[in-house]
Amino acid sequence: MVQQPLSLTMLSPLPVYLDESGDGILLAPRPETLNGRVVGLLPNWLPSAVKLLQAVGALLAERYRLQAVVMEQPARELPQRSGGLIDHRRGALDDLAKRVDVVITATGD
Repeated sequence: MVQQPLSLTMLSPLPVYLDESGDGILLAPRPETLNGRVVGLLPNWLPSAVKLLQAVGALLAERYRLQAVVMEQPARELPQRSGGLIDHRRGALDDLAKRVDVVITATGD
């Protein structure tokens, strides 16, 4: 069996670092502060994601004067064999984008 080389692209969450990379990756605009903003928390279907995001939301609420923290319901099912989770949840994601200023997502298990 011939093993194919693994290719992995990693991005830093630090906007300064990404802005300096110049490799053509377009980033969503980021607010200068979270003060007065609505933060959306978007867990995946793995059990620990909700707990992880609850902790992150609590820490952000301590650090910033948030208008609100919105926890979305985790995706409970995967589309059968299509692998199109984003396509399957497009309406819910569009709705979330209209209600929040920033979104933090997490996987966990």
